[in-house]
Amino acid sequence: MVAKASRGTTTVGELLLSRLHDLGVRHVFGLPGDYNMDFLDQIEAFDGIEWVGSCNELNAGFSADGYARLTGVAAILTTFGPGELSAVNALAGAMAESVPIVSIVGGPTEEIMRQHTSMHHSLADGDFDHWVRVAREVTVAQTSLTSQNALGEVDRVLTECWSQQRPVYIRIPGDVAHAEVAVPGQRFSRPEPVVAPGQLDAFAAAARRLLAGAERPAMLVGNLPIRFNLGAAVTAMAAERNWPVAAQSLGRGLVDESDPHYVGIYNGGDSPDEVGEVVEGADALVCVGTTFFDWDGLFTADLKVDRVISLHRDAAVVAGTRFAPVALPAALRCLHEIAPNRTADWSRAPLLAGDPPVLDPSSNQPIQQARLWPAIQSMLREGDIFVPETGTPSFGAATMRLPAGVTVVEPPIWGSIGYATPAAFGAAVAAPDRRTVLVTGDGSLQLTVQEISRMLATNQRPIIIVVNNGGYTVERAIDGRHQPYNDVDNWRYTELPAVFARDRAFTAHLARTEGELAAILAGIDGPPAQLTLIEVETDRLDLPAGMPQWGRETSAADYHAQLATTPILPLGGLP
Repeated sequence: MVAKASRGTTTVGELLLSRLHDLGVRHVFGLPGDYNMDFLDQIEAFDGIEWVGSCNELNAGFSADGYARLTGVAAILTTFGPGELSAVNALAGAMAESVPIVSIVGGPTEEIMRQHTSMHHSLADGDFDHWVRVAREVTVAQTSLTSQNALGEVDRVLTECWSQQRPVYIRIPGDVAHAEVAVPGQRFSRPEPVVAPGQLDAFAAAARRLLAGAERPAMLVGNLPIRFNLGAAVTAMAAERNWPVAAQSLGRGLVDESDPHYVGIYNGGDSPDEVGEVVEGADALVCVGTTFFDWDGLFTADLKVDRVISLHRDAAVVAGTRFAPVALPAALRCLHEIAPNRTADWSRAPLLAGDPPVLDPSSNQPIQQARLWPAIQSMLREGDIFVPETGTPSFGAATMRLPAGVTVVEPPIWGSIGYATPAAFGAAVAAPDRRTVLVTGDGSLQLTVQEISRMLATNQRPIIIVVNNGGYTVERAIDGRHQPYNDVDNWRYTELPAVFARDRAFTAHLARTEGELAAILAGIDGPPAQLTLIEVETDRLDLPAGMPQWGRETSAADYHAQLATTPILPLGGLP
């Protein structure tokens, strides 16, 4: 039996949990393992943080990612070796997408590691830091806790997690979790963004010069203003200065898409004409927390760096000149104060095919992509959590204009298929009172389908739309349109909930025709009474808008290093 900490002291495990709670963590996702169960017992006993079991460590990581996008920060617990390595894919995605996750790993005791003992879950070579070195590639700070360093190291690593808005790694050896340490003198506080006043002043002067005389200024937003909760600040600047705002796919959900200042999604040369005209025709463009990469217009964006003000996490850049440290919130406030009012008018990208067409309830025709996505758009409601999977769903989602207050959870940079199902589970844990709408493909679902069992076990009531097109149609768009390696087994998707939870109620539908889909969607309005799964069959070569062109461009770049045009932006993105 483990002794209780004495008055004036706490245990390392309880210290870590209390600091996580101060940071904002209310749930920990993960799996038990024989190196982490002492700490897991501490989680179960801790008031204010709940344990959420996952079906595997990859799913736990993706669930934490979805959770963090709603709450601001998340945590996972895995075990040494196989467990933590299974979560590396998810941590890499969080690193790429700027999602703060605290990855906690239960490790062997300090004595076992000191003696270089050959242990299970290791390479039997006595080196217990192999996986710490792996973690260095996908996290911004790492530590292995001891009773001597815990007080300082926990705060150091959590500070980096919040400041950089990226994942961190904490190993807690089995014998350290219950080691006693002094109770900290004060609570942990989220660190304030760092701003050097002189650099902020210099940035303001440079920005004022660039903006002087601008008649067609515009904003382009990415994912970082979402992480810093700057939606209201961006909206206020757009409204008060009369600036149009475009979004990268990374930045969807930051701005109300019904706002008259929102013009649509910018994706370089593949953008709607109206959006391209606003962004590329701007005589001063403010990029707020954007990331340019091959799939979002890096090769085709017609942007002149000398006209761009780019706000990064901890720096601001004016026409290629960098000012740091200048945190993004401070730089945005500064620009709001000095920005000129726009007098030139602009056009918005039209709604998907005008007003979304209504499905024909009498139609016996197969469901087409061009009809499916307007129908899903019409089904979405204000305040929904919308989780489109990488591939066909992400392209379909890009054609939509979303209702106000919709939170979009998707990983455009990392693009790991299978993300959406566990991410939807994590997002619903974070916001149980909001309706979650998950749209996934059959190929993606087969990677991480187990988390539907956790949805059922925790009484979640998502709407899950499974686009069954017989395999990896996103890959068919690139290569192998008729190759069998892009096919997947045709599961009975509507029967999966019964397999995962025999004692839970659910609703399942199969739609093969437009009329069948119309009838199903007509019966859905508010939050469903129980988990609802809708399987929608489409032709394997029917592609949503944008995917055919993207497939050709991706094939040329991936296999032939051929670009349609000579890139204007530096290949590393904006400075």
